[in-house]
Formats: sequence, structure tokens, C-alpha cells
Amino acid sequence: MSGRKASNEVTLLHGDALKVAPTLAPQCAQLLYLDPPFFSGKVRKNRPGGAQFDDRWPGGMADYLAFLRQLIEVSRPLVAATGVLALHLDWRAAHHARLELDRAFGSGAFVNEIIWSYRTGGAGKRHLARKHDTILVYAGGPKWKFHVLREKSYLAHKYGFSNVKIFQDERGPYTLTALRDVWDIPALRGNQPEATGWPTQKPMALLMRLVECFSDPGDLVVDLCCGSGTSLVAARELGRRALGVDASADAIQTVRDRL
Repeated sequence: MSGRKASNEVTLLHGDALKVAPTLAPQCAQLLYLDPPFFSGKVRKNRPGGAQFDDRWPGGMADYLAFLRQLIEVSRPLVAATGVLALHLDWRAAHHARLELDRAFGSGAFVNEIIWSYRTGGAGKRHLARKHDTILVYAGGPKWKFHVLREKSYLAHKYGFSNVKIFQDERGPYTLTALRDVWDIPALRGNQPEATGWPTQKPMALLMRLVECFSDPGDLVVDLCCGSGTSLVAARELGRRALGVDASADAIQTVRDRL
């Protein structure tokens, strides 16, 4: 750990998550969000000469899973009894992670498998386009916090049910329904104002929703692989405290610039 920086209830720690996590207070996190490398086998970068991080694993999947297992193990003690851990991965390792989370938390602690669906360029020539990530949510105890959020559900036409309130916007009539576990949120594009240039940056709308679902104002949101710091910014915007860790000095500086 090479330094601490606090800004408006956001604390940044520059260091290896596997070493920093054991120094943090047990059960400190109401929401512990993990967005680690995805086992892409590439040096992830946004543009030539821009910020990057190495997602290559010399020992292949076995090497990557050893890292993922350690990350989950050091994260588990930080999750409050009323809190949750949310692990964000994609098709490469999400199925492995589910087993690791079952082992660390117990299968009964499973809360949700959230599918983040998005539309980006590119398509497979021998498979369907892979256009979703998975966020696995596990509870720290049987009484985890959860807030029912509502989203717009658009209708083909206005129905005449007196017990259903129908709203209208530019797209047409809609009702408000309880949020489901498939979230259709556009991926971040480089020309959007929130884009930092950090590779694999997640959109604010995604993290705002996650923070709202599983925490209250004043709670602590912890991100041990914070990257560009979207979870930390979302937490601050929603009145939560936040603590971010990253091994990359470029990532820490990116978050400081955003804050």
C-alpha cells in the first residue's frame, strides 16, 4: 500500500487488493463491488498510448482462478452481516466464480445473478454475439439490505385496468414494475461526457442502480479493483461513503481526477 487519499468521503488506497483487504476493518462494507480482470488474455487499453492494464495469465485459467479465489477469500470478511458482495465478470469465468462464491459464502447466501445486457459493435462468425456481463450477488448474512427499485415497462397500447396506473412519455404508455434481474443499460462510449479513457470503464447508470439496490445513504461501498472509480463516484452521488483500491497508479489518478 503506497498511499491514502480521501475526497468527500471517498478514500483511495493504491496497492494490491490481496494485500490491502486484510488491513481493512472486518464487516466494514455494506456493498463490496468487485470488477476484477476478466481473463481476456490481453493487455487492456482504451487507445494507443492511453491507460492500460495487463489481463494476461501465464498459467492460463488455473492461474486466473487462483487469483479469483484469493480475491473472494480476502473480500468475504469485509462484507457486513447486512451487506452483499457483487462480483462482476463475463462469459469467460462467471461460471467458475459461482462455485467459488458458494464455497466462500455458502450456496444459501446467493441473492441474484444480474445480467447486464448491452449493445456494442462486433459479432461472432461462429457464435451468437456475446453482449452481456454477469454480476453475482451474495449476502453476508440472512438479513441483507435490499430496496425494490422500479423501472418503466412499455405497453403496446393503453389498457383499461382501473387498478393499473399508466404513464406516458415520448416513447409511449408505460407502467412502473419491480426491477428484474436483466438490466438493459447502454455500454459506455468514448464520446460520452463520463468517459475517462480507462479501459473497461462501466457506465454510471449501472453502478448507481447497484448501489441503490443494496445500500442506504451513509453506508460504505468498497471496491477492491476500482479502475476508473465508477462505483465510488456513484456511491458519492447517492450519499454513501466509498473506499477504492487499485494496484495501478494510473487508475488512482483517474479516480482523483473524476472526484
